[in-house]
Amino acid sequence: MKAFKFLFLLFFFSASVLKAQIPYPQIEKLNIDDYIFVQYSDDVAEARKALAAAKTGNELPIRFYTYKANSEDTIIKIAARCSIPYDAIVTLNRIESVQTDIAGRILILPTLPAVYLPEKALSSIEKLIQALFKKYKAEPLKIKIYGPEEKREIFCFPGEIFDGTVRAFFFMPFYRFPLKEAVMTSGFGKRQDPFTGKTNYHPGIDLAAPTGSPVMACAAGRIKEISYSAVYGNYIILAHTDGRASLYGHLSKVYASLNETVKSGTIIGAVGSTGMSTGPHLHFEIHEQGIPKNPANFVNDKK
Repeated sequence: MKAFKFLFLLFFFSASVLKAQIPYPQIEKLNIDDYIFVQYSDDVAEARKALAAAKTGNELPIRFYTYKANSEDTIIKIAARCSIPYDAIVTLNRIESVQTDIAGRILILPTLPAVYLPEKALSSIEKLIQALFKKYKAEPLKIKIYGPEEKREIFCFPGEIFDGTVRAFFFMPFYRFPLKEAVMTSGFGKRQDPFTGKTNYHPGIDLAAPTGSPVMACAAGRIKEISYSAVYGNYIILAHTDGRASLYGHLSKVYASLNETVKSGTIIGAVGSTGMSTGPHLHFEIHEQGIPKNPANFVNDKK
């Protein structure tokens, strides 16, 4: 049986080099119907046992497989199915955020739970992790891996996971501009009220755009509230994965449904002039622990 498994893996190993251009066995499906996935699961179990036995260095079995993510996959789902911390998959594949689109991407899946760092940090999260692991007492393992485009050397920190700071950074959504094109007509904070002429506090920003312009979710989340008020007119409140919330007011149309889960950039409504409004525009707010914050500190119009 062992000889059969060896020959089967050798065949599949050769096939995966041609198919993925990465010299690792390729998993087609993350379930027991896929023989390569079964072998991968066995290797993960072996690595975990070695780690629990406090083996170090060359005693630790480190193997790599590949998997092409589909449109239904997320890093968290893949990690759970593979019984590997998402920290390992994220660092090995240089994924910056939980919102990074991985559909169609060939991921390298390690069998050893660890944090994998490149020799040179490029992204913000890699620099953050690298700074934290400078205090690491044990000598990390230095290994070579073959990526989709290049061979590179990485440092492996066996058994390590993200601390709270890195975890918060990874799960913090990228906030994008909610309109494709707009002119900001009123900023955040103190301003002269257009109706009373008195100075008051403006808890968001006003973005002028033609009636009917698509309004997009600034980040992934769940539709928490859809309602109407004399001030905001038709409005939507979106709860995000990092605990923040965003509000979209004066809408002419609402395309989302209550409790619907949406992705960053999903069209949830249309610009209008409902409620207390001087003309077609989007009133946009971001709340942190229920307190309005300046959206300019969060929104990245390049995302």
